[in-house]
Amino acid sequence: MKKLIGILLILSISICVCFATGVTETNTEKTIVTFWQPYGEGSWSGDYMIEIVDEFNAANTDIEVKLQAYPDYASIIEALQRGVVGNQLPSIASIGYGYDRYVLNSGKAVPFNDVMATDKQEKYFSDFYDSGLDVTTFDGKVYGVPFAMSVPVVFYHSDLFEKAGLDPNNPPTTWKEFIETSKVLNEKLDIYGAAFALDDPWAFECLLRSSNGSFLDEDGNLTINSSTAKNILSDWGEGTEEGYFLYNSNFFETLMTFGANEVGMFVVSSYGTVIYRDSDPAIKVATLPKGNENDTLNAPIGGNAIYLFGNSDAEREAAVKFVEYLTSPEVNADWAMNSGYLPTRKSSINYMTEFIDGFDNYKKNIDFIDNLSAPTQWPERNVLKINQKIMDAIEGVMLNTNSADAALDNAYFEINKLL
Repeated sequence: MKKLIGILLILSISICVCFATGVTETNTEKTIVTFWQPYGEGSWSGDYMIEIVDEFNAANTDIEVKLQAYPDYASIIEALQRGVVGNQLPSIASIGYGYDRYVLNSGKAVPFNDVMATDKQEKYFSDFYDSGLDVTTFDGKVYGVPFAMSVPVVFYHSDLFEKAGLDPNNPPTTWKEFIETSKVLNEKLDIYGAAFALDDPWAFECLLRSSNGSFLDEDGNLTINSSTAKNILSDWGEGTEEGYFLYNSNFFETLMTFGANEVGMFVVSSYGTVIYRDSDPAIKVATLPKGNENDTLNAPIGGNAIYLFGNSDAEREAAVKFVEYLTSPEVNADWAMNSGYLPTRKSSINYMTEFIDGFDNYKKNIDFIDNLSAPTQWPERNVLKINQKIMDAIEGVMLNTNSADAALDNAYFEINKLL
């Protein structure tokens, strides 16, 4: 009896230790790697992510990667905030570009340099595009491995352009032309001329950057209420008031509206390029419009990088092994071709020659990589609140309940308090 009680006590202690560390072991040889990411089952890329993980698990019987899907990047950040407080963190997580500074300041992220074999690092990291790796490198150490890259594009229905008497081979290249094209589509076809991805401030920031504007200047001063920002947002408000711009804060509803030919142009991530190639070949890609011809194309990178957390050295080592597999040139290329993202490694292009050849929309996305820069890195843990203040300003103007001047001046005041 005493022996039985002793065995039960040992088992109870083992179970408690597993819960305390966040690591669940199905046997003594298997290390569990939890991966928080925004690709749910049934989504464009969620099912393919499951395939990648299944292949890795089958080839590495001592490791089991478990996926935890979240609706979006903000949800992952909210989960991390709870995890930091409760000491319940994942092994790795996909962090959307722009949240990097928050994750670093959490003090819980572990640089890959501290875990990855030293002799691998130079060759491995030098193969990533600078536009991705520069965002996730702090004090010479890589905290996030670039996994998914997207660029801002204008998807447009070339057949609707023809019906409206517009040249489908010459989409607008400046913001003024973009507005005029939207008006023509609205007047001729009785549809919305354009819509914008409004699940976060990214689309607004992309247009602002390509008009020589910004949210923060080089010295970290807040510039959200600059005349350039006010002019663009004022145009958005005028467009919704007159009916040639669509306002919808629900990204998926906007996506369906565009897919139903009720919107002529859609400013959004290039993520959907592969999907549209197969579902509607008449949809083409145009480069983001510049403020005017003299402005330089410049936009914050979209997508995400994988950050390392973990609860033990063994867990982190297993997680790094998985990340190396996930971002290997072949898998990174395969991921890009199946998900619609761009590859984050230069050598991955070598595995995509046949895929890219003749795929003009994807070529335009690849060409835009040189125009990418780091997204605004808000220096405080209030990043979600700051983004919401910007979205509140956008919503007020596009619903015509506030002027651009008043909305952005108020956002400036509120964000400064948070900073």
